[in-house]
Amino acid sequence: MDKETKKIQLKQMRELVEQRSWVKTPWKYTKMGAGLSLIQQQALLMVSEHLQTYIKNFYELKLDKAKDTPKSLFTEHVLKNGIPPFKIWLQDLGVRPENYKEARRAIDEINLQVEHPEFDKDGHETGRTLLTNVFSQFGFDTTGDYYRFEDDEGKMKAVARQNPYIDVKINPDVAMWAFDMQQGYVNHLKLIALYSSKRPTPRIYLLLMRALKKDDETTTLRIPLGELKEYLGIVPYMDPKKKEMVTPYPMFSNFKQKVLDAVRDDLLRMSKEDPPTTDIVFDYELLYPGSRKKGDPEAILFHVTRTILGDAYNVVVNHKPSELMKKPVQQEMFTDEYQQLFERCIDELCSDGRSKDACERFRQIRLESFSKESRTLLMQIPDAYFHQWIESEAVMSFFFAYVSKHFGKGLTFKYRILKSELSRS
Repeated sequence: MDKETKKIQLKQMRELVEQRSWVKTPWKYTKMGAGLSLIQQQALLMVSEHLQTYIKNFYELKLDKAKDTPKSLFTEHVLKNGIPPFKIWLQDLGVRPENYKEARRAIDEINLQVEHPEFDKDGHETGRTLLTNVFSQFGFDTTGDYYRFEDDEGKMKAVARQNPYIDVKINPDVAMWAFDMQQGYVNHLKLIALYSSKRPTPRIYLLLMRALKKDDETTTLRIPLGELKEYLGIVPYMDPKKKEMVTPYPMFSNFKQKVLDAVRDDLLRMSKEDPPTTDIVFDYELLYPGSRKKGDPEAILFHVTRTILGDAYNVVVNHKPSELMKKPVQQEMFTDEYQQLFERCIDELCSDGRSKDACERFRQIRLESFSKESRTLLMQIPDAYFHQWIESEAVMSFFFAYVSKHFGKGLTFKYRILKSELSRS
């Protein structure tokens, strides 16, 4: 991408950044769960938005200076009293209601485990290691309601309805290992797996984002081929049907085409979307030992470049240009605080005599981000019909009033319908 293409005005940069949200994720946590589908990866990455306060406190309390191993993201007080549970809404994962059943099935298959030392009853290490679930709960509870239908034989059946969100509880017994901050964190787009179309894209993206420093426009990263494959979960495994070990992508040419080229092209596609859905793109070189140029290379040399969105984030949030240091831009990213405020707003709205049908609709609205500077709320809604409903005079009049009561006056509402965006001031 040439420099002229990337030159945009500060106002445009602010608008670009306001349409996206970034989160910080402990690097140790990103390395788990290799080989998962895109929706499974996004579900796990959505945990990160609920860790932002802990990450902020980790550095404010100077826990990064502690000599403990691992460097626990959570204080002893938090681990002792339990980490508050939270919810991840299926709509936040870009899932339409008609696809909830399939999405639930994929998420129920997640079994994230972390390796940690075993301790005896006196608290001493035994020298052995264990694998324990990162989450004591990561699934769907029932609502208490039932969906009744008539089967092919004319008999009435009843199926328990499940909540449209994942109930998440982090296991405090292994939280210090799962969210070890020994290697710091990676700052990344919150919905990177949702924007991606190739399974390896989010993991390679995270790997490259970690290497890109705050003020860098470009960087290079050398990764041995074996390490890259291990990080991606592309390792030999036992095929239960064939009952033999299978090596994924036995030919490097296949790995190059299906992984390296596919992810490079996926990020390039995302960089050209309006607005962009990636802040970096890359190209790469194959490094061979000596004069050999065929077979497996020794390493991959990635050349990483910020996109227009990446440059905008670096300017608006990191205040890179010197002139911005005189007048810092107060950019607000997604936080639990705003999400909880929005949910309280909906609860209050629904408790004020609204019909059950209307309340169910309102609870489908998800707050993606709030910009304090521009007073803009970006909300996710299911479809265009929903947009027509909420924009109707009868609904918008009191919805706008309730939201303004909690977020203040002078608001602008923006909506995301999957990849389409609509706005209203």
